[in-house]
Amino acid sequence: MSIPFADNFLAGSLLSLLLPTLLLIAIAIWYVVIVRRVPEDTPESSAALPASEVVAAAGAEVREASPTDPPPGEG
Repeated sequence: MSIPFADNFLAGSLLSLLLPTLLLIAIAIWYVVIVRRVPEDTPESSAALPASEVVAAAGAEVREASPTDPPPGEG
């Protein structure tokens, strides 16, 4: 099965160069548009522990948490 407008070598070679290039450009434009939609005050994610004020405000119950049941599969 052949594509009617790519019957010769020149058309096929142009398509094989232009289609990936245009796809890359479209993805880059889409990415820039999405990045601009993110508000500037969005906090960055962090794997750090919470601040000491947060831990202090939680109370003693949270600091001394202990499991009541064994983990699933261990008992």
